[in-house]
Amino acid sequence: MKFIVMIFLILCVNLGFSQNTFSYLGTLILSNNTPISFSLELQENNGIVNGYSTTNINTADETKSEISGLYFKKDKSFQLQETQILQTKSEAALNTFCFISMNLSFKGRIGTKRMEGNFTGNFLDSTECASGKIILMERTKLEKKIKKIKNKIDKKYNKIYKDTSLVRKTQILKDGDDFTINWEGNKLRLFIWDANMEDGDKIELTINGNIILDDFETTNKRKKIKYKLVEGENIIEIKATNLGSSPPNTSHIELVDNKTKYPIITQLKLGKTAIIKIINK
Repeated sequence: MKFIVMIFLILCVNLGFSQNTFSYLGTLILSNNTPISFSLELQENNGIVNGYSTTNINTADETKSEISGLYFKKDKSFQLQETQILQTKSEAALNTFCFISMNLSFKGRIGTKRMEGNFTGNFLDSTECASGKIILMERTKLEKKIKKIKNKIDKKYNKIYKDTSLVRKTQILKDGDDFTINWEGNKLRLFIWDANMEDGDKIELTINGNIILDDFETTNKRKKIKYKLVEGENIIEIKATNLGSSPPNTSHIELVDNKTKYPIITQLKLGKTAIIKIINK
């Protein structure tokens, strides 16, 4: 009896080691270069593969389909087929769904393993509906990369807006307008850019009579300026020196102190000026 139990346990262990789980995330790239988000969750047991795919992830057309196929250990490749829809958010008729067949293989080094290959899609009546490439990466590795990029962006954002907790209402300043701000601290961070279509707008920026930017062309790239304020009143002047190809001259400005961000938009005619007064107590 003990001998039989031992054989049973050995078989169970061997079966456990022969089963592999794959979780990959990436994209389908159609023949017209349109990308569609795509993921695979697979289990392989002695060359037999079962699982599911998900397309159009986190959209109104997200669809989960059953997958079956084969894994060839010798060349580390898969032949897979979507067989039926398990779940969908789409309201489209079943005969409009495209079921894909794919040939995939592992690429890259072990530490950066990814899965790539080609696919074709067919309607239920076998008419071809799509074709293209598949590029996938291990879900955990891809999520780590995404998290790393997000942390990098957050770090950069926090560096720009460190200690900023309040965003004021956007002020629009036109020819001759002025706007007064009561300031905290003696340091000013100013960002200026063109958030619309770049059209050749140029400005002159003066702080307390000192020309900081002379005939400066604003673009979609934010220009950062640091300035130490004097005690009392500080005057910032923005003058339109060129209207570009789409008047008026428009600039987006953000002023940042220790706790607050002040967004401002200037809309100026040629030669006209808007004034921002900063009261540093």
